Amino acid sequence: MYYATKRNNTKTRVIGVAGVIVALGGSGYAIANGFGLIENKEKVETEVVIIEEVVEEEDEPPPPPPTDVDLPPPPPQVVLPEFVFETPPPQENAVQQVQQVRNPAPPPPPAPAAKPAPPPVTIARNPQPGRRFEKPDYPSASRRAGESGEVRVSMCVGADGRISDVKLVKSSGFPRLDEATLKGLPKTRLEPAVGTDGKPMAMCNPPYQMTLVWNLEEAR
Repeated sequence: MYYATKRNNTKTRVIGVAGVIVALGGSGYAIANGFGLIENKEKVETEVVIIEEVVEEEDEPPPPPPTDVDLPPPPPQVVLPEFVFETPPPQENAVQQVQQVRNPAPPPPPAPAAKPAPPPVTIARNPQPGRRFEKPDYPSASRRAGESGEVRVSMCVGADGRISDVKLVKSSGFPRLDEATLKGLPKTRLEPAVGTDGKPMAMCNPPYQMTLVWNLEEAR
């Protein structure tokens, strides 16, 4: 503050001295001009330059920090309990439930006892030659050669007595008699097997076995 005041006083003094000098000069010029001592000459414009010193502004001090104010503690938070409200059932469902309770459905009748499975049907009588059976023709070459013997075969006999799938089990020792047996039996029929239920049944598994006798005495 002292330095700024001192500078302001110096400036004021300089301005005051300059003003006094200008005033004295003007007075002297007026007096001299009045006495004719000074010739009129072209006026010279004089510029007076006033140099002003820029006063540096001092930065204002920062404001003081805010004073901490003790605030009252926040009120305690109240936690409300959760309430679960059970919604009553509709009136229509309630009536139905009451009716179901009052009039319960009768229990279902007991299931009928399962019938015992019938016993399996087994073969009561094997197939056998009957009125529909015809013995194969005796080969003429075997008769001339005097061939005879027994041929054992296996076959499938259907419920209608038809013969199929004839296979050789034991040979007679003569190929012509064996071949005549295998080719002749499928052309004839047997009486079918009879089951325990009294009905004809097929006999294929196991197959039926049969022995065919070739006798020269019978062929004559």
